Amino acid sequence: MHRRARSILRGEQGLSMILVLCIGALFVALSAALVYAASVLTANANRQLLEQEAYQLATSFSDVLEGELNNKDSSFAKFVNEQFMFSQSYGKDIYDLESQPKEFAWKPKGSQPDGGAEAITVTLRRRPGDGADKLNQTANSTNATDLRNMLDTLEGENRKGMEIVDLQLDITVTVTKNGESFAFTRTYDRTVKYDSDGSQAKSKKLPKVYYTINDGPTKYYRIKALTFYAPGSPDMTITDENIGSYRLTFHCDTSQQPDSITYTRGAKQSTGTTQE
Repeated sequence: MHRRARSILRGEQGLSMILVLCIGALFVALSAALVYAASVLTANANRQLLEQEAYQLATSFSDVLEGELNNKDSSFAKFVNEQFMFSQSYGKDIYDLESQPKEFAWKPKGSQPDGGAEAITVTLRRRPGDGADKLNQTANSTNATDLRNMLDTLEGENRKGMEIVDLQLDITVTVTKNGESFAFTRTYDRTVKYDSDGSQAKSKKLPKVYYTINDGPTKYYRIKALTFYAPGSPDMTITDENIGSYRLTFHCDTSQQPDSITYTRGAKQSTGTTQE
């Protein structure tokens, strides 16, 4: 009897030892999992902090560029308006096709203060605007009064040009800090005006809007009402009697710089992060 009891106790002690070892192993595993989870949470928190700092730097730099873009005397605005948005060097068919991206990379020299970026990249891309087709359009009517009203509308208030959204501009700012990159893109609608007042055309003060007639190559300037002038040609006046003989096409001379350029934020905006 006593022997059997001692045998049972020894067996229970063995089971207890195994149970203790299993529980101990479970605690070790739980401890390791907690340590891992804590390290993951810390890493994620640190990454989110870096992302937030990169985001703030990218959006702040975008705000600065936006201010420069609408300051016609700034070097940035001059490059955008006189080169990137104007030259076919960045892509042909300016008013039909999207351009290739133009990238400018900047890296600081020497050490940066806390909060500074390791690198900033600005990428520009242009595309035709919603009103690009208004740069060249037919202008015809069945009577002289309606035709004149149409031309007055096309030439804008006081003949200073109709507002046309001819192009769009994407500006993407990518900021890199501590191996974390954040890209922020804003899209701008470019609204232009071309001087349309041809009243002084005979004095060789030509506007930037002209007309062609019956798809011919000659450029005509509207000097008054429905009277048109072309250098080296007699004046031409459209009346109710002859209106059916003339098909007018309105043109903005895009080989010249617009007289007015403004940029406003479009609907498109995007952000993104990548880990290097």
